[in-house]
Amino acid sequence: MGKFGSLVGSDKPFRTFLKLDGKQIVSKDDKPAYIDIYADDSAAGRRFDKEWRDHIQALAKDGKEMPTQEEQRIAKCAALTAGWYLVDPEKLEQIEEPCTRENALELYSLPMAAWIWVQPWIDAVNPGNFIKRSAKGSMSTQSGPSETTEG
Repeated sequence: MGKFGSLVGSDKPFRTFLKLDGKQIVSKDDKPAYIDIYADDSAAGRRFDKEWRDHIQALAKDGKEMPTQEEQRIAKCAALTAGWYLVDPEKLEQIEEPCTRENALELYSLPMAAWIWVQPWIDAVNPGNFIKRSAKGSMSTQSGPSETTEG
Protein backbone atom coordinates (compact mmCIF):
# COMPACT_ATOMS: atom_id res chain seq x y z
CA MET A 1 0.00 0.00 0.00
CA GLY A 2 3.02 2.24 0.29
CA LYS A 3 3.18 5.52 2.09
CA PHE A 4 -0.60 6.13 1.98
CA GLY A 5 -1.68 2.69 3.18
CA SER A 6 -2.98 3.97 6.51
CA LEU A 7 -5.46 6.20 4.65
CA VAL A 8 -7.01 3.35 2.66
CA GLY A 9 -10.18 1.72 3.93
CA SER A 10 -10.63 -1.93 4.79
CA ASP A 11 -11.86 -4.38 2.16
CA LYS A 12 -13.66 -6.37 4.86
CA PRO A 13 -17.47 -6.37 4.89
CA PHE A 14 -19.45 -4.20 7.29
CA ARG A 15 -22.26 -5.78 9.31
CA THR A 16 -25.63 -4.05 9.01
CA PHE A 17 -28.13 -5.16 11.62
CA LEU A 18 -31.59 -5.10 10.05
CA LYS A 19 -34.34 -3.01 11.54
CA LEU A 20 -38.05 -2.78 10.86
CA ASP A 21 -39.98 0.23 12.11
CA GLY A 22 -36.86 1.34 13.97
CA LYS A 23 -36.57 -1.92 15.94
CA GLN A 24 -33.85 -4.49 15.42
CA ILE A 25 -35.13 -7.80 14.03
CA VAL A 26 -34.13 -10.65 16.36
CA SER A 27 -34.93 -14.36 16.09
CA LYS A 28 -36.63 -16.40 18.80
CA ASP A 29 -33.17 -17.53 19.95
CA ASP A 30 -31.99 -13.89 20.26
CA LYS A 31 -29.87 -13.81 17.11
CA PRO A 32 -30.05 -10.44 15.33
CA ALA A 33 -30.79 -10.37 11.60
CA TYR A 34 -27.94 -8.87 9.61
CA ILE A 35 -26.46 -8.42 6.16
CA ASP A 36 -22.70 -8.18 5.66
CA ILE A 37 -21.86 -5.74 2.88
CA TYR A 38 -18.68 -4.72 1.08
CA ALA A 39 -17.88 -1.08 0.41
CA ASP A 40 -19.19 0.49 -2.78
CA ASP A 41 -15.59 1.03 -3.97
CA SER A 42 -14.23 -2.33 -2.74
CA ALA A 43 -12.77 -4.93 -5.09
CA ALA A 44 -16.27 -6.46 -5.37
CA GLY A 45 -17.72 -3.01 -6.14
CA ARG A 46 -15.15 -2.22 -8.82
CA ARG A 47 -15.70 -5.66 -10.39
CA PHE A 48 -19.45 -4.99 -10.48
CA ASP A 49 -18.91 -1.55 -12.05
CA LYS A 50 -16.93 -3.11 -14.90
CA GLU A 51 -19.54 -5.86 -15.41
CA TRP A 52 -22.30 -3.23 -15.39
CA ARG A 53 -20.53 -1.03 -17.98
CA ASP A 54 -20.17 -4.09 -20.23
CA HIS A 55 -23.84 -4.98 -19.66
CA ILE A 56 -25.02 -1.44 -20.49
CA GLN A 57 -22.88 -1.34 -23.64
CA ALA A 58 -24.35 -4.67 -24.79
CA LEU A 59 -27.90 -3.42 -24.15
CA ALA A 60 -27.20 -0.19 -26.04
CA LYS A 61 -25.67 -2.09 -28.94
CA ASP A 62 -28.78 -4.27 -29.18
CA GLY A 63 -31.12 -1.27 -28.81
CA LYS A 64 -32.64 -2.67 -25.62
CA GLU A 65 -34.19 -0.71 -22.77
CA MET A 66 -31.75 0.61 -20.19
CA PRO A 67 -32.14 -0.38 -16.52
CA THR A 68 -33.25 2.28 -14.06
CA GLN A 69 -30.89 3.75 -11.48
CA GLU A 70 -32.77 1.81 -8.78
CA GLU A 71 -32.26 -1.45 -10.69
CA GLN A 72 -28.55 -0.67 -10.90
CA ARG A 73 -28.34 0.03 -7.16
CA ILE A 74 -30.21 -3.19 -6.33
CA ALA A 75 -27.91 -5.20 -8.60
CA LYS A 76 -24.81 -3.61 -7.06
CA CYS A 77 -26.09 -4.12 -3.53
CA ALA A 78 -26.60 -7.81 -4.38
CA ALA A 79 -23.04 -7.99 -5.75
CA LEU A 80 -21.70 -6.36 -2.57
CA THR A 81 -23.60 -8.69 -0.21
CA ALA A 82 -21.05 -10.93 1.51
CA GLY A 83 -23.23 -12.84 3.97
CA TRP A 84 -26.43 -12.71 5.96
CA TYR A 85 -28.58 -14.04 8.73
CA LEU A 86 -32.18 -13.35 7.76
CA VAL A 87 -35.11 -13.56 10.15
CA ASP A 88 -38.82 -13.63 9.32
CA PRO A 89 -40.05 -10.56 11.23
CA GLU A 90 -43.44 -12.18 11.98
CA LYS A 91 -42.44 -15.74 12.91
CA LEU A 92 -39.04 -14.68 14.32
CA GLU A 93 -37.46 -17.72 12.66
CA GLN A 94 -34.34 -17.84 10.51
CA ILE A 95 -34.90 -17.77 6.75
CA GLU A 96 -32.49 -20.48 5.69
CA GLU A 97 -31.52 -19.40 2.20
CA PRO A 98 -27.86 -19.31 1.27
CA CYS A 99 -26.32 -15.91 0.68
CA THR A 100 -25.57 -15.89 -3.04
CA ARG A 101 -25.55 -13.01 -5.47
CA GLU A 102 -28.59 -14.50 -7.20
CA ASN A 103 -30.54 -14.90 -3.94
CA ALA A 104 -29.61 -11.37 -2.85
CA LEU A 105 -30.78 -9.98 -6.19
CA GLU A 106 -34.05 -11.91 -5.90
CA LEU A 107 -34.62 -10.66 -2.33
CA TYR A 108 -33.71 -7.04 -3.07
CA SER A 109 -35.83 -7.01 -6.25
CA LEU A 110 -39.06 -8.05 -4.51
CA PRO A 111 -41.84 -5.46 -4.59
CA MET A 112 -41.84 -3.37 -1.42
CA ALA A 113 -38.45 -4.77 -0.34
CA ALA A 114 -36.62 -1.44 -0.37
CA TRP A 115 -36.64 -1.41 3.44
CA ILE A 116 -34.33 -4.45 3.33
CA TRP A 117 -31.71 -3.54 0.71
CA VAL A 118 -31.55 0.17 1.49
CA GLN A 119 -30.12 -0.53 4.96
CA PRO A 120 -26.93 -2.30 3.77
CA TRP A 121 -26.76 0.00 0.71
CA ILE A 122 -26.53 3.08 2.94
CA ASP A 123 -23.70 1.40 4.85
CA ALA A 124 -21.93 0.32 1.63
CA VAL A 125 -21.77 3.89 0.31
CA ASN A 126 -20.59 5.34 3.65
CA PRO A 127 -16.77 5.28 3.47
CA GLY A 128 -16.53 5.85 7.22
CA ASN A 129 -17.76 2.30 7.80
CA PHE A 130 -14.63 0.90 6.15
CA ILE A 131 -11.87 3.09 7.59
CA LYS A 132 -9.23 1.19 9.54
CA ARG A 133 -9.12 2.80 12.95
CA SER A 134 -6.44 2.70 15.58
CA ALA A 135 -7.18 0.84 18.81
CA LYS A 136 -5.92 3.89 20.75
CA GLY A 137 -8.40 5.98 22.73
CA SER A 138 -12.13 5.43 22.73
CA MET A 139 -12.55 5.29 18.96
CA SER A 140 -14.27 2.12 17.78
CA THR A 141 -12.48 -0.28 15.44
CA GLN A 142 -13.68 -2.32 12.52
CA SER A 143 -12.26 -5.52 13.96
CA GLY A 144 -15.70 -6.97 14.52
CA PRO A 145 -19.32 -6.55 13.52
CA SER A 146 -20.79 -3.17 14.28
CA GLU A 147 -24.37 -2.04 14.35
CA THR A 148 -25.23 0.60 11.81
CA THR A 149 -26.41 3.95 13.07
CA GLU A 150 -28.57 4.43 9.98
CA GLY A 151 -32.04 3.21 9.71
